[in-house]
Amino acid sequence: MSRRFFDDQDFQAGQVAELGAAASHHIGKVLRMAPGEDIEVFNGRGGEFQARIDSISKKAVAVEVLSFNDVNRTPPLAVTVALPMIKGDRMDYAIQKATEMGAAQIVVLDTERCEVRLKGERADKKLAQWQAIAISACEQCGLNIPPQVSGVENLKNWLGSELPDHRLVAHPGEQPFDPAVLERGASLALLTGPEGGFSDEELSAARDAGFVPFALGERVLRAETAPVALLAALWAWLG
Repeated sequence: MSRRFFDDQDFQAGQVAELGAAASHHIGKVLRMAPGEDIEVFNGRGGEFQARIDSISKKAVAVEVLSFNDVNRTPPLAVTVALPMIKGDRMDYAIQKATEMGAAQIVVLDTERCEVRLKGERADKKLAQWQAIAISACEQCGLNIPPQVSGVENLKNWLGSELPDHRLVAHPGEQPFDPAVLERGASLALLTGPEGGFSDEELSAARDAGFVPFALGERVLRAETAPVALLAALWAWLG
């Protein structure tokens, strides 16, 4: 499999395209690839392009776009993963792995028991960092449509927004989820809690918003582990 690179532009087969700064730096400076090498490029709008490196300069990499492959490798269920702010690199891990597991959208929430709080410019910088992590994860795993990472949003405000019809909230001690209600091609909101869990008030608000509490086994998962494990369970249930 050729190395894959994201670049936000309209590629056209049969044309030479100059890649943006991020992709050019990765190809020319980090990987030290050479003209003539085959790669894949995608722009996040669906599908991927087979390409060949045409030239490498100090400023940019140019590629010859050879052909288009209309494939996205998306899972059979569009899942919005809503997870709390998690401290340090564990948040990066959660974003990366949720993307690899096929989350269609990722929403970062502020809950009562969050380990960290972000606002203003600091939050904007973190969101940009997490979006870049999601894109990098797509380059690695083969997805062609990166999830949009949004937030940081207050949990109660998010619960009052327009959400998918199917809604699940992970909470220890609840009954196992019945996968029979899932439908291929449908959409689902999957809400997971912080290290300290949801408060009684938050869990009640989630129930009032139509979220069905469920547990995945008898163990209490860490905040960064829960989204990944639950997505894996969803795909196993759907076969």
